[in-house]
Amino acid sequence: MSKETINVVKNFLKTYSIETTPNVYEKYGNFSEFLGKNHNIYITYLPDEKSDNVIETAKKLKLEGYDVIPHLPARTIENNKDLERYIGELANEAGCSKILIIGGGGNQAGEINSSMDVLKTDLLSKYNFQYVGVAGHPEGSPDISGEGLDLAIKEKNQFSKNADFKMYLATQFFFEAKSLIDWEKHLNKIGNLLPIHAGIPGPASIKTLINYARSCGIRNSLRFITKQAFNLTKLATLNTPDKLMYDLADYSYKNVDSRLTKIHFYAFGGMKKTSDWLNNLENTNFIYNSSKQFETE
Repeated sequence: MSKETINVVKNFLKTYSIETTPNVYEKYGNFSEFLGKNHNIYITYLPDEKSDNVIETAKKLKLEGYDVIPHLPARTIENNKDLERYIGELANEAGCSKILIIGGGGNQAGEINSSMDVLKTDLLSKYNFQYVGVAGHPEGSPDISGEGLDLAIKEKNQFSKNADFKMYLATQFFFEAKSLIDWEKHLNKIGNLLPIHAGIPGPASIKTLINYARSCGIRNSLRFITKQAFNLTKLATLNTPDKLMYDLADYSYKNVDSRLTKIHFYAFGGMKKTSDWLNNLENTNFIYNSSKQFETE
């Protein structure tokens, strides 16, 4: 165990972001009881979701005191009129200055085809957004070819040079650090300069993780997590991302030129369960033991 690496883990714990949905927020009513205000909250915008629900959830979370990062799925929005209404209401009604633009899957609802189409409208500048995340895919995407993903990274980097907001890459989730490390090596070859926020799963059962990996078409992670399932007596056993967090922190510490700056959690096992686990780590001293798990001292 490296003390320096543990310090990087602790820094990740101070600055992590986490993801929720309008339905999950509605279930709890508020997050203040279990999630610190220093953590940004992403709000998903699923294909069958109504934009008004995302806007209303953003508004409520902002009133609680959180910095909120709503999703903007490009291909889900039909036209530039609807796009401006959504962006404008997030800014003016909910008080958002941060947003994540994603492609939004393979089914295109209207004339908007990609996140670059959204960026080129300049609506984000018009409504004074300060931070704009764009999608990164360490293990590829079932909807876009490798060449297409590379082109998107190059275009977003080029666009960021003249943007009046800060841009970064927020990744799809993965289960082993090698996925991020290999991907960043590739990004360096094609000239990426954008910071990376690495998306990883919070505590969840192996069965849940397999289902999410399968639904997202993440082949390398699916193979990796399926192998873990064979090492466990029960698929329902809770899996925590201790090793993944430690390995990412170790990579960040040993590679000072890495653009990995933050960890983002997908709360597949539940918002409160994920937050409680993270709070326990954030508020205690811990070591990384020989079983590759965090252990409270």
